[in-house]
Amino acid sequence: MDTKQFECFFDNTIEGILIIEDGFIININQAMLDILKYTNKSEIIGNLATGILIPTIHHKYLEYNNATFEEISLISKDGDIIPAIIRIKDIKENNKKYKMVFIQNLTELKEKESLLIEQSRMAAMGEMISMIAHQWRQPLSSIGTAISNLKFRINIKKYDEKTFEKKLDDVEKYLEYMSATIDDFRNFFKRDKEKELVNIQYITSIALDMIQEAFERNNISIVNKNDIKIENIYLYKNELLQVIINILTNAKDAFINRKDKKNQITIEYKELKKVQKIIISDNAGGIKEEILEKIFDPYFSTKDNQNGTGIGLYMCKTIIEKHFEGKIKASNKNDGACFEITISK
Repeated sequence: MDTKQFECFFDNTIEGILIIEDGFIININQAMLDILKYTNKSEIIGNLATGILIPTIHHKYLEYNNATFEEISLISKDGDIIPAIIRIKDIKENNKKYKMVFIQNLTELKEKESLLIEQSRMAAMGEMISMIAHQWRQPLSSIGTAISNLKFRINIKKYDEKTFEKKLDDVEKYLEYMSATIDDFRNFFKRDKEKELVNIQYITSIALDMIQEAFERNNISIVNKNDIKIENIYLYKNELLQVIINILTNAKDAFINRKDKKNQITIEYKELKKVQKIIISDNAGGIKEEILEKIFDPYFSTKDNQNGTGIGLYMCKTIIEKHFEGKIKASNKNDGACFEITISK
């Protein structure tokens, strides 16, 4: 990269950047000036970097976009303390050594992640509404049949109390089922305010109830191996539900055009000393090796623009890592994809 290209990159990147030599700031980009609320580079260049960068007492690190950042604080021109994350890269130019410091406002980063989580939830809403419509179709048809039957009996003057009671009980049962379905989906879109003491197998069962009809319609069977004892732990129920539904829905989509096989998804669990695991695998042919490492990247999608936003698996990764202090990984196994979710207790 020549000098002109570097200057163009330097001043147009959305990350704040400092270039430091022997502890002193020798260059700063516009994004960093904006973060610190300065107007001119001359106000910063020549100053000690420690004048604006304050390390935390205990070193804290986090993963973001496949890079490791350290949490620090910044001091703005107004004296405000701004939480931030930094990544430092050593560079050498003309036999001189410099440090290039990449900086992001941690508050803004968390706000963007919250927006992405919300966007991911909204993207799932279309699939959820479709599921509700299909799950209601059968009970609505049954209610209609029961009412028609009762009307017919009234018209021909051939009815008795027991028949009416049985038909009305059936209608009541269908209405309760429809009401429960609405409650399930409404709760899915509620924000988790506090962690709940809950079982990961129970959360998986909720997800399976929600997607069961859509999977049966696509001739996909689900084997839920919940025969081992898993202890209850505190976690954000709806966020884990979102992750499980997203992975299961992706598996369903992978079975398209594979009608010649027995389509099956298997769910297994593991209870370890410090973590719990949910392992979801399918036999839909697996993920192409060349994209396996990219599937958790933001806005990466193998679907067309109408059917994929590219944020579903990225948000799964974000939720599991940031809110459950866990990990999610994908691999190919037994002619299919395997997703392993690890959650800290």
